[in-house]
Amino acid sequence: MNFRAVRPAVAFLLFAGLLPAADPRLISLLMPDAKEVAGINMDQARNSPLGQFMLSHMQNGDDGFAKLAATTGFDPRRDLREVLMGTVGQPGQQGLVLARGTFDAARIFAAARLGGHTVETYKGVDILTGKDDSLTHAITFLDGSIAVAGDLNSVQGAIDRHSGASGALDPALAAKIDQLSNSLDAWSVSMVPLAALANQKVPDTKLNGMLNTDVVKSILQTSGGIKLGAIIQLSGEAVARSEKDATALADVVRFLATMVQSNAPAASAAAITALVQSLDVKADGNTVKVALAIPEQQIEGLVNMAQQHHGKL
Repeated sequence: MNFRAVRPAVAFLLFAGLLPAADPRLISLLMPDAKEVAGINMDQARNSPLGQFMLSHMQNGDDGFAKLAATTGFDPRRDLREVLMGTVGQPGQQGLVLARGTFDAARIFAAARLGGHTVETYKGVDILTGKDDSLTHAITFLDGSIAVAGDLNSVQGAIDRHSGASGALDPALAAKIDQLSNSLDAWSVSMVPLAALANQKVPDTKLNGMLNTDVVKSILQTSGGIKLGAIIQLSGEAVARSEKDATALADVVRFLATMVQSNAPAASAAAITALVQSLDVKADGNTVKVALAIPEQQIEGLVNMAQQHHGKL
């Protein structure tokens, strides 16, 4: 099994939805010092208009999922129910991806052994391991319906917590997860101040410059997500250091939206203008709230336009 092979699934997972509440079993496996968490679910996304649209493009244009299913018996388009991702919000690749679904662990491990990967045991639990950029990645399965993937130390920590080791999330983060997962279909929350990112080396010089502006560095927390339907609703929040910072941040978001509209290609100018006009930005105390409503058909049109331009989805 190739660890890189799971990456194309992310594109589809971003459109998954209808997560009524994060599964407590998955939450209990997150590292106690998690600072960034995201949740998505596949169940009703497959029946949503956007989910069906994206799925049809994947079935027609990419045989990667078919090869994965033929080798391991696992097809994320069919077998995933819910996904939870968490990191400690620090540089590096440490983190966990927790998935609830249907997994044929024996077949997956057999395919991995045939591919030359290593299967080791930790506290009686089989773990598939592999190296990527000098970091050891691992995958294991718990209770027959939960997959755990990430760096080896994080996966071992999840096994410990599954076995009863103590560990609880920051109450503020846990409360935010509960709020988001009960109101949005796909969501994310970060308790990491953006100033921390400004102190990291970012290859993109333009992004580096943006991260180092006072307005962006004033952001202490961010969260947001998507709710699928005939009208796709996107929302986000950013908690700033002060009301003044929040007001300045809201002005920056409005300015950027205007710039996007004025620089939109002629072919998509009307669609971009409609999106910008539906954008709602407001400062509420030290919190900036952003909301955007997009007709699902408009998203399909933009995707089809991009496909025609690039020759593939």
